[in-house]
Amino acid sequence: MAFLWENPAITIVGNADNSVSPYLKAWIGSEGGVTVAGVIGEGTSREMTANWTSPFADKSLGSMFASLGGLTQSFTDRTSITTLNSRLIWEGNESHTLNLVLRLYALRDPKKEVMDAIEALEKMAAPQLNDYSPINSDGMGKVPSRVSVNIGRCFIWPECVLLGVQTPLDKEKNKDGYMVRADVNLQIKTLSMINQSQISSTFG
Repeated sequence: MAFLWENPAITIVGNADNSVSPYLKAWIGSEGGVTVAGVIGEGTSREMTANWTSPFADKSLGSMFASLGGLTQSFTDRTSITTLNSRLIWEGNESHTLNLVLRLYALRDPKKEVMDAIEALEKMAAPQLNDYSPINSDGMGKVPSRVSVNIGRCFIWPECVLLGVQTPLDKEKNKDGYMVRADVNLQIKTLSMINQSQISSTFG
């Protein structure tokens, strides 16, 4: 699913401040849905985690005869542990993790620039399930949408899932009860681990 932030067919809600550089904004979109724009907030980060373990850490000749090995070490200061015991083995990478702080504030229309944006983000993270049967007249239930993420037009991930949406409820409101600003914290993961050959494409 490609993300085209300048596609005129895409409905964009959220930050509408044209005085802010697009390199300081982020866009989150789902296929067939609206796209949410916001200013990149403090604390936004990307994280890549490789899983390396030491499967031989507790394996040694002495471990087969633990008591005997302990006595031997106590009296001779010798051990059957080798440097191989600390050898790390790669067991896969986790999906890229994005911690995105999306800053929303209203210049003219708090509903569209703040509230509609929050609503759209929560819809992206929510499934659409049937009440009683897995299948009804509309077919089977649907899992949450996959989303595309574009941070500053430099960091782009086309297939992600939205794990969490945290929204403050104690911010200023206008006379109609709409919040005029909010920093929304989003937890996002790529759908799968990223290969070395794909890293460059995530940098725009």
